[in-house]
Amino acid sequence: MSSTGESTDSGARVILWCVPRTISSALAKCLGAIEGTEIHFEPYTYSYLAGRSYKAVSGDDIPKVYEGNEEALDKAAQIIASEAQTDVDPKRLAYASVKNLLETSSSKHVFVKDMGAGLTDDTFQFLPERYQHTFLIRNPKRSINSYRKAMYTQFTQLGLLEGEAANEQTYDVERDDKYFPPGCYMKELYDVWKSVRENIDSDPIVIDADDLLNKPAEVLSAYCAAVGLPYSESLLEWDASIDSLKSWKAAGDNLVIDVVNFYGTAMRSSKFFPASKFPENLTPDVIRCSDRVMKYFDEMYESRLIV
Repeated sequence: MSSTGESTDSGARVILWCVPRTISSALAKCLGAIEGTEIHFEPYTYSYLAGRSYKAVSGDDIPKVYEGNEEALDKAAQIIASEAQTDVDPKRLAYASVKNLLETSSSKHVFVKDMGAGLTDDTFQFLPERYQHTFLIRNPKRSINSYRKAMYTQFTQLGLLEGEAANEQTYDVERDDKYFPPGCYMKELYDVWKSVRENIDSDPIVIDADDLLNKPAEVLSAYCAAVGLPYSESLLEWDASIDSLKSWKAAGDNLVIDVVNFYGTAMRSSKFFPASKFPENLTPDVIRCSDRVMKYFDEMYESRLIV
């Protein structure tokens, strides 16, 4: 099932697996400027998040198929919609529905941006056929530090933090963020990478976010060539408006627009800027988490696309 990355009459079918805060949304917005490209925004991640929230409330696992399980998935949609403060379509939360949607798209090109944490051993079977799997990584000290700041701000604005969690200095991303997975997102991404290598493609493409920021023309052109997407220099700068996001496919019709403030700069981006200075004075939770998963990042980093 390995893909050559060459363009065909049916166009390119690509999934980009990543961790949060890797400029993946900016990359999706960039590639969305390619004519005939349909963008899917984290379909597996929202199925996964809905499943976690549903189990916390009901004690049961979320059904993987919508038909025959409408009541359970309707309940899951209500829960995740209240947490994300946006409408969610219950049918789109079923893993089987995600697979079918991706396999039946009639667009020339399909690009799926998703998190490795959205896929687990028991949902690997719901990956779509004839898609090329690619990976976007970033040093965990950068990605976890940025994620911590974003989630603290988000939870604070929603009034969800109390006690030590309400103080940015004593907030702990593992203790106070119920969405934060055991593998700090990095181990989950690594597990998907290993499964793809063992079952689908022995040499999947890996790109590093800082490489992309510092050498956008070189990395982007090499990536497009590898997955079969047409590249031109016009991709190096795109419309800063969020209007293009309205056409993105997600678990809810308005989900992408409703969460645009959380993704902030990436969603309103118009080009890639050089990577910022490496973060200093990291909090204890960021240091603890990043140290735990650095070995997974290092292994994937060694296989990255070098230009």
